[in-house]
Amino acid sequence: MRAVPPKPTTDLFEVNRPGGPFAQVRNAGIAGREVELRRLVDAVRRIVEAATVFDDQIAATGRLVDGSDGEKTDRAIQESLGDLLARLRELTIDNEDRLARVLPPIPTSGPDREDGLEQGPFGEADVRSSVRVGNPYGMVSGMYNPISSVVLDVEDDRIVGYATFGNLYRATGARGQSGEVHDGVVSACFDVVLAMANRLHGMFGPTMELTCTRRAPTRIGVPCWFEADVDWYRERVVVSSGRLVQDGVVTAEASGAFRRFDQVGVEAIGRLRGVVRGDVP
Repeated sequence: MRAVPPKPTTDLFEVNRPGGPFAQVRNAGIAGREVELRRLVDAVRRIVEAATVFDDQIAATGRLVDGSDGEKTDRAIQESLGDLLARLRELTIDNEDRLARVLPPIPTSGPDREDGLEQGPFGEADVRSSVRVGNPYGMVSGMYNPISSVVLDVEDDRIVGYATFGNLYRATGARGQSGEVHDGVVSACFDVVLAMANRLHGMFGPTMELTCTRRAPTRIGVPCWFEADVDWYRERVVVSSGRLVQDGVVTAEASGAFRRFDQVGVEAIGRLRGVVRGDVP
């Protein structure tokens, strides 16, 4: 595996932000509103990140009023949250509209393809876009999930993930908050990064076993990157491994065994669950 962090071809953290590179999302609730919803999720993300220091800020300003739940809160925060919640209600679509937004599947190959590209693992028009935005609500790498921490990409046929973990992911030490990322957060990230490495090679399936080894602390607020690839596979299992690097130091390594389904099996399961291809559960 590489010794230095890869250099993305675009600013991954700006995808679908106003003025940034655009990637179509085939999820029924997002299609056609990629940029608008990205702005909304970014606003929620800032609130979530700031929640860890709200108490100290409110105590310092002393601008306390009675909140709707009977608790004391800061006036400016109360007004801002009220505006945001009202906007959220406006953007919520009903089930009929959601079904109308489901995009038809793109043929994997053949004369129906206009661009000749392979289809990505989540149904997007190309593999790179599929990795970046294909699982938009994912807890670890979902662009439209305000607690996600990792942005995924493909470099040299391997999955890479970039992150700078903030206060939300901080571990609590014996004397209170530490400067390290919680090891459980790192493990959850590895689970997704390794699974995406499998998907990149057309192999899908749930985690059977995941082993993570801590080599050094992963620090809060310092950029880091994941890298993962498939080690080997058999008819019903695929094994992949990866590592987490920060400032040139490997802070964690992981290996996972995953149940292997082929694309036909995945689509059959989706039909049984009423999932339309491209609308990832």
